[in-house]
Amino acid sequence: ENYLELAFGFPVAGKFSFGLSAAGLNCWIKDFSNEFAYALKVGGRFESGQFLVGIWVNNVNVPRLSSVDYAPVSYSIRFDYRALRNLNFDFAIRGVETALPFYNLGLAFMPHKNLLIGLGVNTEPILLEYGLKVSFGKMFLNYSGNRHQQLGLTHNFCLGVIP
Repeated sequence: ENYLELAFGFPVAGKFSFGLSAAGLNCWIKDFSNEFAYALKVGGRFESGQFLVGIWVNNVNVPRLSSVDYAPVSYSIRFDYRALRNLNFDFAIRGVETALPFYNLGLAFMPHKNLLIGLGVNTEPILLEYGLKVSFGKMFLNYSGNRHQQLGLTHNFCLGVIP
């Protein structure tokens, strides 16, 4: 599976911001199939002092890789609390289509202005998640992952640019 996403966000009014993303999806199975689709995501966030609330809906267009394989609509509502300038706690309620929601609980620590380290727990399935973000001026590199019961070590790499 391959995934390439382009996203942008902008302030709307006061402490509220809005974001959009478009992603290219590819499911390639050697000597069997090579399918492509695209996915759209929308979201917003409100920030007030030490608190931040974010919400997003993914796969708004319900992308299909075949007549039976599709990416379901998913959502998240996330609450962040900045306990200290360099320590953040977060709690998220997430879900997929009509299934019961699941939860994420995590913390992020920034020992240096260019380095962020994160650790969290996901409830469905129960996973320990981890992440690292290194900033280089207006560019950043993210790495996150977990150890999934069926998939083993799962990795996510992200290269970003802040205009």
